[in-house]
Order: sequence, then structure tokens, then C-alpha cells
Amino acid sequence: MKNVRGLMAIGLAATMAVMAGCSSNSSNASNEPASPGASADSTASATASATAAPSAEHKPDTSKAVALKMYLIGDPPKDLGLVYDEINKKMKSDINATIEPIFLSWGDYLQKYPLLFATGEDFDLVFSADWVKYGAQADKGAYLELTQEMLETYMPKTVQEMPKDAWDQVKVKNKIYMVPASTKEFSHTVVGVRGDLREKYNIPPLKTMDDFEKYLDAIAKNEPGLVPFDEGVNGYALFDQLVYTKLTPKFIISNSLVTVDLKDPSGKLVDIAQTPEYLAFAQKMVDWNKKGYWSKNAMVNKTLIKDAFLAGKSASMASNITNMSQAVTTANQTHPEWKVEMFDLYNGAPTYVNPYVGGGMSINANSKNPERALMALELLRNDEEYFNLTTYGIAGKHYELTDDNRIRELGGAESGFKIDSASPWGWRTPAMVKPLVDEPAEVAAIRATWEKTAVTNPLLNFVFDTTNVKNELAAIKNVRDQYMLPITFGDVSDPAEAIKTLNAKFKEAGLDKVKAEAQKQIDEFLKNNQ
Repeated sequence: MKNVRGLMAIGLAATMAVMAGCSSNSSNASNEPASPGASADSTASATASATAAPSAEHKPDTSKAVALKMYLIGDPPKDLGLVYDEINKKMKSDINATIEPIFLSWGDYLQKYPLLFATGEDFDLVFSADWVKYGAQADKGAYLELTQEMLETYMPKTVQEMPKDAWDQVKVKNKIYMVPASTKEFSHTVVGVRGDLREKYNIPPLKTMDDFEKYLDAIAKNEPGLVPFDEGVNGYALFDQLVYTKLTPKFIISNSLVTVDLKDPSGKLVDIAQTPEYLAFAQKMVDWNKKGYWSKNAMVNKTLIKDAFLAGKSASMASNITNMSQAVTTANQTHPEWKVEMFDLYNGAPTYVNPYVGGGMSINANSKNPERALMALELLRNDEEYFNLTTYGIAGKHYELTDDNRIRELGGAESGFKIDSASPWGWRTPAMVKPLVDEPAEVAAIRATWEKTAVTNPLLNFVFDTTNVKNELAAIKNVRDQYMLPITFGDVSDPAEAIKTLNAKFKEAGLDKVKAEAQKQIDEFLKNNQ
């Protein structure tokens, strides 16, 4: 779900996805990063498990047939049943199990996700991430603890493949509750625009936010049938360039704009909501709102930003580079006349690799078949046939594999199973992901640039333990929803007064106490990890 970096915020996800994509949120409720150990005593040996040999003492018993249920976030594609029929034929043969995916839609996952555990629903696997409160849910006992022995017994290939940092970053109080996806994603965002319209209005290739603004302005003034930037509650948004050229931020306190600058080794907290840059951002959002750069119903819009673009309803989109690569490729296959382009607008501002806690899979603490669930996840992650089915669909119907091992989508706009449409992000692994035919040439160049500018900092592995400030964080979320979102959408009459009210309400909610707790933990973490 959910990693986002850009130049200005425009929707609920502009705040939520920014925080989810760039940090291990305070919602993680853990002390520091993890290894696959059952307790503090097993931490050292668990850390070593990334290179340990699989256990040969225990051969899993698969004599009893089981039916697994798996919750994912998103909206299911039309051909989901066909694809999972093929998956279950294999899985029944391989581990005597079947798996049923159940989806929490983008429109209501925030409400429904916690209820899965509160109601004691019977299921086995579930997508987990910092942006769906992984740490807080783990702290409440929602997920099954995954010990080193369990991982080595039921997921030996995953233990071999997983980077050590990935285990480190998903620890909750020295215990692990998530098997994270292990692909590398960057904190920055790219934009996609229609090249035919850019050329039509004589706008040069985009290099800066000002260039992008000129493009949006041309669309708003001349293309009444298109929304310039159809951002909504579930899209990926851009964040203020002024912030990201001055800071390389990792957000620390969920639902606020409290961050650390990863270029600053001191770990001093910065509250962006109290900076001049945030006021400039808020003023720009009001201006863009008035100019009609997004729809009036943006705050309740439940359409994914790339879906609106691909449907021909909007003129631009923004997201992480993996998502945009797929969207731009699809657009140019289905509408080559659009000449869709991808641009990096950061001007060399440094990025970093998103923490692995941004997405993975967990086992329901009440699962009746946790061992088989782990075995199923092992297949989804590491067996090419399973991975291809869940990610690309049925070979010959939804995609074809070229001689040079690239993916060509089939079916165009009418395809019943587009790439990634069945929400397979929780088990994405580098060895399994394949490049697309016609992938934009810019992708490799942008990634190479980001590789050069990526910063490292011990705080990338820091996760805020929220145990002592849970009530304050709940109050902070309410403030965010009521007072920060209108600023994000430019739906305020006086930006300065709106920010003044926002910060006052954050203070009333206890943000100062949360900041003090976070700073104390950061200082202790850096003392032990320099």
C-alpha cells in the first residue's frame, strides 16, 4: 500500500501516504528494529537467521487439507477467481491447502481493518504495514509472533532471501509479527503526464514544480473535460518541494508532520507544521484549489489517481516509481496517442530507501492453521509460478513472457487482471519481479540518480514505541482529520490562521508530550546505534 514522496500535498493520502511511504510510523508501537526472534534472548540468533541454514529437524505435516483465508487491501480485479483457481490447483498439490483472497476496498479499509481483529474473525493471512498501524495492532495481540524456529521451518527460502535490515525494521518490542516484502523502494515520487497535451500547449519537458504547475494551469484553462490532477483519498500525492529540498524527512509521529532530517546526524525532531515552508505550501494549495487543479469533491474521491488517469478523466498522476512505471506503460499501450511521460521533479534532492515496514504479510493471532499459512506465503514469495499468477495473471490470457524475461500485458484496457491489480505487494521479492515490455526509458535513469543521492542514517531503523502516548496519538489523529486535511486540499480561507489553529489543536491533543517521548527514544537509539 502504502510509500510517497513529492512536492506538495493534495489529499488525505497526501498526508497519510507521505507518512506511510517515508517512515516507520509511530503506529508501529515498537522500540527498535527487529530480527525474527521470539524474545530479547533470541534476538542475536534471530538476526543471524538471515543466513542460517533451514531447519532439517522438522518436516511440516500436510496430511490434513486446509482452506486458508487471506485479507488484502484494494479492489479485486474481474478475473480474480480465474487466477486463484489456478493458484489453488497448484497449492492443493504442493501443500494440501487452498487460499481465498478477501479484499478491503480502498474506500473503507481504514475503518474495516481494525475490525478484523476486534470481532475475532476467522482468517489466516493479512496484509500489514505501518500505514495500517502494524505496530499498534501487533501490540494489541492481533498478529501471531513469528519465531526464528517457525520461519526456518516453514519459510526457509524467505529466511535465506530476506535482507537483515528488513527483519530489523519490523520488530515490535524484540518480536517479529510481519514477513515484509523485500524489494527496494525509494522515498521520492514521480509524476506522469500526457505528452500530447504538454506539447499542444508548448510546455517544455518538466524539470521543476513550476513546470508542472504550468502544465496543470494549461489543462485547467483549456481542457474542460479533464481534471488536471484528480487526487483523492486513496491516491498518491505530491508534497511540498520546499520541504524536500531543505529536508530529507522521515516522519516519526503518526498523523502529524513531525519528522527528522536524515541528513542531520543529531536526530533532532522538526515539526514541519510550524515552519515557514508549511505556510508557503498551504498558500499554494489554496491557490491551486481556486484554479481548479483538482475536483471539488477531492476529499471524498475514492478513485485511485492512476485509475482516473487511465480512464481518460484526468491529465496527470503521481506515485512511487514502480507504480508509475506500470501506469505509464499501460497508458502508452492502450492510448499511444497520449504519449504519456514520466518526470522526476526533485532537482537532485536526496532520497532514501523506504523502510521495509511499509508492507508485508502477517498471520492472524487466532489462525487455526498458522504453519500452513506460512508455507503458503513461502510459495507466493519464492515460487515463480505462484508469484507470476498473483502479480501478472494467467500466462497467455493476461500476460506473456518474452524471450528476454519481460512482461507484456495482454487484453489492454479490457483486461480482467492487470499487473498488480490483485494487491500482491505483501510478498514482492526482487528475484521474482520482472521488467515490463515498453517500460519507460526514464525509469532506469531516475533510479540511477536516486541511488546516487540516497542517504543512510541509523534512524531509518528507528521505530517509535507509542506505549506511553496512545491516548495522545488518538487525539492527534482526530486533529489531523478535522484541521490538517482542509489545509492539504487548500480548502481554507486564511492559511495562516488555519495553521495557527492546527498547531493549537495539536498542542491541546498532547503533541508536545509525544514529541518529548519520541525525542527521548531517538536519543537513546542513536546512543546505542552510532
